[in-house]
Amino acid sequence: MPSYPGQEANVMAQPLYTGQVRTVGESMARSTTEAQAFRIFMDEPVELGGSNGAPSPLDFILAAHAGCLNYMTFFIARELGIPVTGTDITVKGSLDPAKFAGTHRDIRAGYQSLTATIHVRGGATPEQLTRLLTEVETRCPVSDNLAHP
Repeated sequence: MPSYPGQEANVMAQPLYTGQVRTVGESMARSTTEAQAFRIFMDEPVELGGSNGAPSPLDFILAAHAGCLNYMTFFIARELGIPVTGTDITVKGSLDPAKFAGTHRDIRAGYQSLTATIHVRGGATPEQLTRLLTEVETRCPVSDNLAHP
């Protein structure tokens, strides 16, 4: 496997990745999460008791999905020799808040549906794009986690 700037050649050969975060709650709606050397701030909209000072945890699910799809698009394109110069990814989630509000317990508490749209820039042919997007869909770890809870 080729080596890329800032990446050792054997990174993808490691058998296991273990992630861990630590979150400290400041109020019902606001928290700070430490992830590696980074701090992530989360809040809720005013209507849910927050101050709308940061994205909500649900926003971070969508952002994680979009970020992973971006990474996998570039990673797989490089692997397959498909020219990609950029992406524009939109992930949309629809959620009925009735369960977490305690008013309807027969539905999911999380997103009832998620859709992702990936626009790829570069010189790829339609056939290459089809192959690329099929691979991205099946190999994205976040997509897999969301589809198989």
